[in-house]
Amino acid sequence: MVLKILNYWEILIHKLKLKSTTFGHKGYNVQIYKGFNFGHSEHLKIHDNVIIGINAHINAHGGVTFKSGTITGPDLMIYSVNHIFDQIEAIPFSNECIKKEVIIGQNCWIGGRVFIAPGVNLGDGCIVAGGSVVSKSFPACSVIGGNPARILKMRDEEKYVEMCKKSNYCLDITRNKHK
Repeated sequence: MVLKILNYWEILIHKLKLKSTTFGHKGYNVQIYKGFNFGHSEHLKIHDNVIIGINAHINAHGGVTFKSGTITGPDLMIYSVNHIFDQIEAIPFSNECIKKEVIIGQNCWIGGRVFIAPGVNLGDGCIVAGGSVVSKSFPACSVIGGNPARILKMRDEEKYVEMCKKSNYCLDITRNKHK
């Protein structure tokens, strides 16, 4: 009984936190799991049919965009801003920041515990292996992984485009009730 009450409060707090978050854009059928932490969410754009996994940490100060159909695993970290550290005006880094937008393309699948650095642009249909550190941009249909992330292989782009035209997606998030 106590666990049910705690779970109820946890769900309620999550819903209130979501309602009080101001997004740059939030599309339809967006699911954001509990434990999220969004800094500068007014610069965060989430398009339709996106799932953001549990415990996501996103600093959107420089802008972060998730295009339609993207799914992320747990513990995602995205930063779109970084301190200036190569100019010795203050130690350990300058108070000034460099903002660089992060763009996640359509229908990307990002595994658990992935870190995405400022300025990264993932093309449509990319897959990012869990635990990867993504510090540069990758073209559409790349399968990437590692630290630093590199291309492991390329997906069949023609087949990807064909599946998009047929709307052949792996899940219908309108039926997915987990939050």
